[in-house]
Amino acid sequence: MNNQDKTPEGITPNLPLWSYKLQQDSKLAVKTRKDLEIHLITCALKNEGFRQELITNPKAVVEKQIGTKLPEELEIKVLEETEDTLYMVLPCNPYEGISEEELKVFLGMTYEDVARWVLEQQRNALLSEENSVKLMVQAWRDQEFKNKLLLNPKIVIQQELASEIPSSLSIQIQEETANSLYIIIPSILENFEVYNLGSEVSNLNMPIVIGSGGVCQASGRCFTSDRTSGGLSCCIRF
Repeated sequence: MNNQDKTPEGITPNLPLWSYKLQQDSKLAVKTRKDLEIHLITCALKNEGFRQELITNPKAVVEKQIGTKLPEELEIKVLEETEDTLYMVLPCNPYEGISEEELKVFLGMTYEDVARWVLEQQRNALLSEENSVKLMVQAWRDQEFKNKLLLNPKIVIQQELASEIPSSLSIQIQEETANSLYIIIPSILENFEVYNLGSEVSNLNMPIVIGSGGVCQASGRCFTSDRTSGGLSCCIRF
């Protein structure tokens, strides 16, 4: 989706780190936020010192990696998943304040279109694309639903997706704004369980370069070899 060509003046998308899609002076070859996150997570999983610095001073690390300053108002937080805690991100609506009817008139898009576009730009927003779009759009349209999702994500996800989540697994959802973003470092474990939470297997498109091959899996998630990217691909069964 190329909104630059068809977005009328005054209706432009607003997302955390949006400028990195167009950043010309970055010393990293990243085209989207997803590319940047993959780079940071890969470095964090390979290098303990880098991981600690990323957790402690995420904004400074990102600035150093791209070789340019970030906006003062932008906040970056890094969260580490554990064996029993899974973090998810609810992206902000890049057209917040503009009604869906206006989007249809000016851009020919629905919130579903916008949600799919957002998912192309960043990693691990929620679940599978279909379920992520469903929950994102419902949260954007309904403030009461969003409040419930943020307060009791596990209960809401089980109800909405008709899936049973193991009692040992905790799920937390962090809401982003145009001036805040979250980077999630996955938990990589030697011993693991793959939770079978339904027939759908969702690919979160999170290639991570760890060594040269093999399969690595984390609690609640399964990692499979991704030979096209030279790394791994993460999926969770929702």
